[in-house]
Amino acid sequence: MKYLNIYLIATLAMFLFATSCNEILELEGNLTDPNGVSPELADFNLVLNNAMIEFAQFADEASDETMPYARLTALDGGNRYDNADNSASFDFLWFQAYAEVLPDLDLVIERSGTSFTQHSGIAKTIKAYTLMSLVDLFGDVPYSEAGDGTNFNPKLDSGESVYNAAAALLDEAIAELGSGGPAINTDLFYSTGDQWLRLANSLKLRYNLNTRLVGGSASEINDIVASGNLITDSADDWAFNYGSNRVNPDSRHPYYSDGYEDGGPSWYLSNYYMWLFFGEKDNEDPRLRYYFYRQDCDETDEDPFTLDCLSQPYPSHWDPGFPFCTASLEWGDPNEEYAGYWGRDHGNDDGIPPDDLKRTAWGVYPTGGSFDADNCAQVSNMGTDGLGGAGIQPLIMSSYVYFMRAEAALTMGTNDDARTMLEMGVRQSIGKVIAFGAADADPAFVPTEEAINAYVDEVLSLYDSASEPLEVVMKEYMLALQGQGLEAYNNYRRTCMPSNQQPTRDADPGGYARSFWYPASSVSSNSSISQKGGVTTPVFWDTNPAGCTL
Repeated sequence: MKYLNIYLIATLAMFLFATSCNEILELEGNLTDPNGVSPELADFNLVLNNAMIEFAQFADEASDETMPYARLTALDGGNRYDNADNSASFDFLWFQAYAEVLPDLDLVIERSGTSFTQHSGIAKTIKAYTLMSLVDLFGDVPYSEAGDGTNFNPKLDSGESVYNAAAALLDEAIAELGSGGPAINTDLFYSTGDQWLRLANSLKLRYNLNTRLVGGSASEINDIVASGNLITDSADDWAFNYGSNRVNPDSRHPYYSDGYEDGGPSWYLSNYYMWLFFGEKDNEDPRLRYYFYRQDCDETDEDPFTLDCLSQPYPSHWDPGFPFCTASLEWGDPNEEYAGYWGRDHGNDDGIPPDDLKRTAWGVYPTGGSFDADNCAQVSNMGTDGLGGAGIQPLIMSSYVYFMRAEAALTMGTNDDARTMLEMGVRQSIGKVIAFGAADADPAFVPTEEAINAYVDEVLSLYDSASEPLEVVMKEYMLALQGQGLEAYNNYRRTCMPSNQQPTRDADPGGYARSFWYPASSVSSNSSISQKGGVTTPVFWDTNPAGCTL
């Protein structure tokens, strides 16, 4: 893992997990520094700031773990869903939630009292999202007995009860954020409390949509939308902003630090996902050159050791229109116009060949990397390329909210016009990406307004002619989710859409991962947690039939 030694995590995670908020601060302060402040004297503005930083690492890890399953990046850890990750893969994420984020947030809530309602409302908003994320990832998780300092084996609470507790926290946050109160000293996400209020309402909308198969409320969504107090513009996007400082500390986006230093990126991007931006529609997606940066624009002349799939047969169980081996290669027919989009197919767990300086890298959005202007040059230049890593971790963007509202209109009968929400989602996403990458974009390759309108018109035409309009909405939502795996993973399990996607390289990958293994550290340290029987176990809000996801 990126931030802490995994062996230290495995040893300490469950000990810290069961420790009270005050004891956590003593461990982080007094025991390591005899002059450190006690919890009673701690400036809870600083505690909230620390919780925000720790939360950003949690959110980044949640996205990292889920992107491959949603086909935003390559699933290359195994050829089956049950072996693509092991239980130790989730130790760091669990540690972040239970030992870092939640204790600090609880301390802020406790110290806020009735006077510091902004602090409490912000802490409750972040806590609600964290709790829902844990349920989204694992299903049943500890909550009611967690963190009280006396129980070192907290029980698993049902995912439904934890989700409902998160919804109650959001209701409290909405009331507190709307009541005034002193502003926090330093806000790492927003500039005003009103923005947090819009976020809390948007998360309540998300709660009702995510639970629509088990009773989510359409009327509550209508009330939230009617209030106008939700995220409707990119100025209110919820994202963590990384810096461009290279050392002491390295404040850059983790994907930039990984790929733009020395040795090339460790990530394999998804051939299928890249292909969607230029190979499926008549019009090129305006975000293509912002999302992906090609290091080598000719993958057809590689030796079999570097790109062994060039000599392999096209999988017989695939749709013949899908790319194979690289995004640019439809079997036997290289797409020269889009040459060089070099990732991996879904479920390709081949070894690691010497292709670090050839495979496609993360682009300028959201990583703070480079805009693709047909440079076709490697990016391992000691952190000197693009925006220097000053990227973002997207969490809840305005485009996401419009796509959610489109889905709610189609599936729950809410008052929004789904087609209008779809168009707004697509335009908000494109606008955000282009504005974000403007500082590194080559004007010769920036999409024109005409090109953007042609793309949007094609999307709307597909929607108008679709037998299942939700398919179009979920496909476009997927295309807006670069760098945000958890939303894509939730969407796919909730809707089973987009339904016709590139399957795994293995014709029999086992059942789709509808939740993840419990972390190894939690199973070994907590006698109340037994490892689940398999990753096909759905979370409570996923009542879809087995086999609806590929």
